[in-house]
Amino acid sequence: MAEKELSRDSSLRIAICDDDKTDRERVQGFVDEYLKDRSIKAEVKVFDHPDALIEECEHFRPHIYILDIVMPMVTGIQAARELRWNQPDAQIIFATSESSFALESFDVNPINYIVKPIDKEKLFNTLDMAIDRVDISNEKSISIKVKGGMQTLRLDEILYIEYRNHVVSYHMDNGDVISTPTLRIGFAEYLAENHSGKEFVRCHESLAVSVAAIDKLTKTDITLRGGEQIPVTKSRYAEVMDSYMDYRF
Repeated sequence: MAEKELSRDSSLRIAICDDDKTDRERVQGFVDEYLKDRSIKAEVKVFDHPDALIEECEHFRPHIYILDIVMPMVTGIQAARELRWNQPDAQIIFATSESSFALESFDVNPINYIVKPIDKEKLFNTLDMAIDRVDISNEKSISIKVKGGMQTLRLDEILYIEYRNHVVSYHMDNGDVISTPTLRIGFAEYLAENHSGKEFVRCHESLAVSVAAIDKLTKTDITLRGGEQIPVTKSRYAEVMDSYMDYRF
C-alpha cells in the first residue's frame, strides 16, 4: 500500500490514553518520533483516565485514538464504544498488556490491537494505516459572513444552526455562537444555498441540527453531545430520525 502524504499544514489530531505513566510516556515518545520522521503536523493530547478523554474529546475530536484497555473504573473498550458513537470514522488503536481482550475489542472496529511492550515498528506501521484512512485535506468547513468580514467554521464543530429575526447563528461545541448579519432571505433558502449536503437536518422551523452532534433523539427533543437539548417538531421527527439512523448505521 502506498504511503499517504499529509501536508505540513494538516490538522491531524491524536489522543493517547493510558493510566500507566511509563507506558503513556513511551507511546507519546513514539508518536512524537513518528510525526517528526514523517514530517506531519499534528496536535497530540495525552490523558491518564478515560473520563477525562471522553469529556475533552467531545470538542477535540481526534482522528486517531491510541487506548490502553485495562484502566480504573472504565476500560479502554468501554471508552471506545462511547467515542465511536460520536465519531464513527475515528481510527482506534488498542495498546495493552492484556491479549485476552482482543476478541471483545473488535466490536468497536479498531484498526489494530498491539500487545505491550509496544514495538515501535509495529506502532509506526499501524499509524501509517490509520493516517491512510484519515481524509484531513477534505475536512469540511464553511465560510460565513460576520460583522467585519468572513469567518471559517469547521462543520464537525457546529452543534446546530438557529434562525431568528433574519439572523443565522451557529452554535459551536465550545460554547461560542457565531452570527451572520441580517439576511434578506428565509431560513429554508439559506440552508439550501449553504448546507445542501447531509450534515444538517431541519428539526424545527428555526433550527437545523448537525446529525453528527445528536446523542439522543426522542419525539419531542434532541440531546446533543455535551448535554444541551433542542426541540424537534412532530412534523420533522421522521426526517430527523432517518438522517440520524443513516449516519449511525
